[in-house]
Amino acid sequence: MRFSLMPQSLAGAALMLLASGCSGGADPDSANGSNQAAASAPTIENVAEPDAVGAAPAPTDRMATDDWVGRWTGPEGLFLDIQPSPDGRPGHYAVANKDTLDRQGTYDGVADGAMIRFTRDGKDLTIRPGTGAETGFKWLAEKENCLIVIAGEEGYCR
Repeated sequence: MRFSLMPQSLAGAALMLLASGCSGGADPDSANGSNQAAASAPTIENVAEPDAVGAAPAPTDRMATDDWVGRWTGPEGLFLDIQPSPDGRPGHYAVANKDTLDRQGTYDGVADGAMIRFTRDGKDLTIRPGTGAETGFKWLAEKENCLIVIAGEEGYCR
């Protein structure tokens, strides 16, 4: 039995025709078909942080001192209570303070970087973060989350 083979030039032409049909480059209908397939493919949205989807943007006027809002305790019933200012201005606070057994008052505080400034008895004072050891009170010495008014003399911790 004898098989007839295509001449090499005809075989080469057939291979080229097959190759151009697969790539879609030579046939306009083929190229259109691949574009339609790509257009009908579902789109996938890449979300960097899934928990952030639908979340409101963080307020830009938030200050580090806003984390200090609340009551801080000292020894023997002394305290420092920081609340947002009643007028709602960012960085302004109402500071209630019992700094001695005989004195308690409320003062206007204003954020200044990582401190809150206020005036008590004509003295300009600051509230800053610190450790229990910086308060000067043995009862608070082991605490780490504290606010210092006068290092070694007056401080309050949580």
